[in-house]
Amino acid sequence: MTAMLRIGRPQIAMSAEGAGSGVSESVSPETVLFPEDAPSPDGDTSTEDRDDTEDKSGDDVADRVPDDGRYSLTMPEGIEVDQELIDALGPDFHNLGLTVRQAQQLADRFIEIQGKRGKAAGEAWAGRVQGWADEARKDREIGGAKWAGTVGSAQRALSRLGTPALREYLNTSGGGNHPEMIRIFAKVGSMIQEDNPPNGGAGGNGRKAETAHLMFPKDAPKG
Repeated sequence: MTAMLRIGRPQIAMSAEGAGSGVSESVSPETVLFPEDAPSPDGDTSTEDRDDTEDKSGDDVADRVPDDGRYSLTMPEGIEVDQELIDALGPDFHNLGLTVRQAQQLADRFIEIQGKRGKAAGEAWAGRVQGWADEARKDREIGGAKWAGTVGSAQRALSRLGTPALREYLNTSGGGNHPEMIRIFAKVGSMIQEDNPPNGGAGGNGRKAETAHLMFPKDAPKG
């Protein structure tokens, strides 16, 4: 019973070995470097809203132990059925004399427990990511009155040098809120201002200094 449920950031896979679930939008952290990438509201994936297929199949089927040990279970919206896992457990369900209805009840209970665990984990992670943003905003070097300039410089660096893959990583991992990540991108961004420095750049000839030279000034250019 594997589920891929969006918790805003990041996505977490839920299986028998780990938990994952949705987290309410009220606890979704901000995204400092990519404010336009705000998470969209997620749907409710509770088992209470799932259509009970037992009524469709009939009580005579739901209350029987499948002769072949194959159980057909239904999941709530947003939960993907791990049929391979169900088929692997089928013989055990059969040996225990579980009816389809009883197996379904076990599945529903499993999803309920994992959902609560996943929600708690998601809320804890969201709190941590938001804590990074709050810490950065209060930092004496990059926060306070310097905050707007810091974020602007960091966004400039990401816009000029970043890739879509980096953007996705920072968003899904929450790393874009970490004070040290914001600090380093802000420093890089301050080095690549749109206007050339008064002395004409690293070479003093009016050309913009290459990014590699700005970041590693001790490395003499080759050629």
